[in-house]
Formats: sequence, C-alpha cells, structure tokens
Amino acid sequence: MVAVIAYQSLNSSSSLEHGLAASTSQTHLRHAQKTLAPLYEGNSGALKYPTTPKAEPHEAIQGPAELVSVADADAVNVKKPKQSLKRKRSEAEPEYAEALDRTLEMVKSKSLQIYQQAHRELSLSCDLIVFGELDSAHPEWNSIPASAGKQLKAVGGMKTRACNCFSLHSSRQQGTMTVLGEGEGWCAARCNGVLTVFVHVPNRIAKQTANMEQFYQKIQTALLNTEGGGVIDLIMGDTNQSREEFSPEVISKALGKAFRDADSDKAYTSPADSWVGSGAVIHKGTNSANNKKFDVAVYNTSTVKSIEVKYFTQFSFTASRAAAYTDHMGILAKVVKK
Repeated sequence: MVAVIAYQSLNSSSSLEHGLAASTSQTHLRHAQKTLAPLYEGNSGALKYPTTPKAEPHEAIQGPAELVSVADADAVNVKKPKQSLKRKRSEAEPEYAEALDRTLEMVKSKSLQIYQQAHRELSLSCDLIVFGELDSAHPEWNSIPASAGKQLKAVGGMKTRACNCFSLHSSRQQGTMTVLGEGEGWCAARCNGVLTVFVHVPNRIAKQTANMEQFYQKIQTALLNTEGGGVIDLIMGDTNQSREEFSPEVISKALGKAFRDADSDKAYTSPADSWVGSGAVIHKGTNSANNKKFDVAVYNTSTVKSIEVKYFTQFSFTASRAAAYTDHMGILAKVVKK
C-alpha cells in the first residue's frame, strides 16, 4: 500500500499551558517572517489552493491556485500583554486577542492547504497530517478537526511543555491507521503499513552523537516491544541537527540499518507552494533563519521501495496576505513499502 503523510511543526513556547498563546508571536516565528518576506518581492508569493467548507478536508477541489502576496517583515510582530498569559482571551489586550484568533485560523487554513497540495503534487489524498508543537486536545484548539481531520491522538499531557506535543489527524478514514507509542520528543504511528516516527529532538541532545544514538535506540526498542510495532520505515520531523547528513548517519548507526534523507540530492529547497516570476523560490534551510535543514524525512532503505518528498512553506493565510504561522517548513511524503 501507499501512504501519504504530512508533517509540520509550529513554533510553541516551553509553557505547560497548551492554548493558543503557546503558539502566538513566538521569537522564532517573528524571525521567520522577517527572514522570508524579502525572498518574495514583486510579482511573487505563496500559492493558495481553492477550498470549500462544503467538502471533507481530504476531498480534491478543482480550480487554479491563487498567487497571494507575502506580508511585510513585521506582519506577525505582536506585543504580548504584560499580565499573565493564562487570562481568558477576552481579557487580553485587543491586538493580542486578534493575534490569538489569527493563529487558530492560520493553522486551520494550512491544514486544508496540505490536503489540497497532496492532490496536486502527488495525485493522492493525504492519509495522515501530524503537527508538532501542537496539543489539539486543548479546548482553544477544539475546532482544528474540522480542517485537519479527525483527531487520532494528541500527544502530551498536562506535565508536557507545549513545544513537545504532537497532534495526529486524518480526514480520509481509509486504509489502516494505528498510533503505536510516544515518549519525550517523539511519537509513532503505522499508516497503511508504513511505520513512521515523528520527532522533535530535544536541543540538549540534538548535536551530540552518542546521545542521539541512544535517543533513536530507545525508540526502536519501544516499537519492537509494542503490539503492532516493528522496524521503523520512516522518521520525519524537526531534528535540530547540526549538519545536513547528521541524522541519517546517526540513525543508521543507532538502528543498524541504512537510512537516507529522502531529499538529500538537492543543494537547496524549493517549496511546492510558492512561486516567483523567474521560477522556484530557493530556500537554503527549513528553519527561521533559512540556513539550516532541521526538518527532514529519513527513510529505511531496506524496507521502503520508493519515496517522494515535497517541502511546503512556513506560510499560511491571513486576510489577503500570506504570512508565517510557524518557523518550520513542512514535509509531504509519498511512501511505498517493499
């Protein structure tokens, strides 16, 4: 079977409060907008695919994409109220309350766009969308399933920082889907036979080879001892890696199998949902500074027959403009097992 899987992290705080404030106006998010806006000058921008509330999120909607201009560099700069962010949204300063509402709408809009992008780029429906740094079980996020699909799992309890949460959603409701396990910085699911681990590698271990090997070994041990688990086929997410080939090297050594970056043959990244007059927009990284490839899809060469990967931007849509709603590029992968 074929699995089409999407992953994108938000930019959330280290707070134990998982509401909208955790993912609104964070430092790296503001930095992403400042960095990316100058790349999209003149007759260029983000591609917005048509959607309709009358259809299920995964249904293909016919029609041309709209080229939407990217907002200016300071578009997502919002001053947080000085008082506690745990107050009700209605009690916050008006500008910040609007920013909270905007965050929710941008995540919902991006969810719909991911489904439509899968149809256009891969000619298939997306089976599974995973958002890192998002706890969609929090009441303030309870409208997310209408656009992202049914919530399969929200990983991260009350003692978990917002930045370490994951949310798994599916609209298609076909094939097979099983959430297999979770731990610090990871969760795993089997989608149409493909066992995928989604990661947000803790910064404190991300650049230390020995600690990284131990991190992945613990995950593999857990999955080998889980009903329905087994050998990992794909690892997707925010690795915080120090250099581009670090993760494939570490994972291969840790798990004793050859893993490869599915997008390693390119010197730069051209997001599928952007356009400039002279051709594709060139990104030198997937992070807020556009200089590091933190977000990757690394696959097991012994179990995966073929894999096709498309990157998509940090942009979502607010009013008539595109703006960063996260500091991480997203990954869309079509995976066929051997």
